[in-house]
Amino acid sequence: LIVMQWLRNALMNDRLTPLEFALCRASRAAAQANPDQLEYLLMVDADTHLDVECMPRLVAAMERDTGIMGLCGETKIANKRDSWVTRIQVYEYYISHHLSKAFESLWGGVTCLPGCCSMFRIYARKHGAIVPLIVAPDVVSAYSSTDTSTLHQKNLLLLGEDRYLTTVLLRAFPQRKLLYVPRAICRTTVPVTWRELLTQRRRWINSTIHNLLELVLVRDLCGTFCCSMQFLVLMDLIGNVVLPASVVFCYYLIAARIIGHPVALPLLLMALAFVLQAVMVLLTTQRVAYIYWMVIYIAAIPVWNLVLPLYAFWRFDDFSWSRSSSHDVGHDSAAFVTDAERLALKPIPLMRWRDWVAHPHDSEPAKSKV
Repeated sequence: LIVMQWLRNALMNDRLTPLEFALCRASRAAAQANPDQLEYLLMVDADTHLDVECMPRLVAAMERDTGIMGLCGETKIANKRDSWVTRIQVYEYYISHHLSKAFESLWGGVTCLPGCCSMFRIYARKHGAIVPLIVAPDVVSAYSSTDTSTLHQKNLLLLGEDRYLTTVLLRAFPQRKLLYVPRAICRTTVPVTWRELLTQRRRWINSTIHNLLELVLVRDLCGTFCCSMQFLVLMDLIGNVVLPASVVFCYYLIAARIIGHPVALPLLLMALAFVLQAVMVLLTTQRVAYIYWMVIYIAAIPVWNLVLPLYAFWRFDDFSWSRSSSHDVGHDSAAFVTDAERLALKPIPLMRWRDWVAHPHDSEPAKSKV
């Protein structure tokens, strides 16, 4: 939010704070360019490592199509052999990119640009004029909202900030594209213990459902009726909600077959779906190792489709990011500044770029603190 607000003020020639002026000088020193000349914004998590060709491929995709306002690449797991918890996530990460994101990308509306590695277009040019995108006032205002008066708003704002930013962008610019670039690869560290995975997926599942509820209401997405991004979002929403029922039904079919009921055809169709998936993986990757990870994923389907969704639905009102850090800092942890200290604070000076250049001494205290 600090960077988005800074780029918005710089692009619109609005008044800057001392911190934003320090960022302007830092960008000039590092990139040899003023902040209003920067076109792309890359967001990377602290535990994410980019492959050498990741950033060039994202930039090349942006350059090829000016209608793109956001991109993401494939996220691979860096610690996939650390524990059984990391092993069951390898193929899940693979299909979430090469199946879900790749299909959404065909419609130009990837519903979640992950925070671990995504690139955004800061502004676009239309008939010679500059059109702010990720730094548009509506986007910055919606993304910085603190209104959490309802359960729906809390699930939107407090759990999945990357998915919510994607939702805000699609809501503000439904005709622009959010795409997936499969050859832009990054590697991240995933939860190693069951407790960490449970907490992470609770946040992700609940955030996904509430953000999809927001996107279903966006009417100007690509396509019409059953051949539209809006319809795909609706199917995705329904699919997420009925995941536990699908596992229960699968076990019912297996039990019915053991008893002797004629339900072999549905079981064969489900098995055929996994066989075709394995064939496609072998043809596209030409790596047998993915079959190994696929077998582990199939064995863990009850975890993905039953245990984790049910736990997330049960904890719909839990907005903590980790169970060990929830509400254990004291009774008045929000009062970082007392009323007396707040009254003693001097007002933050706000000046435009030229005024800051003319009065550089006004930014020195802020610079020393930074």
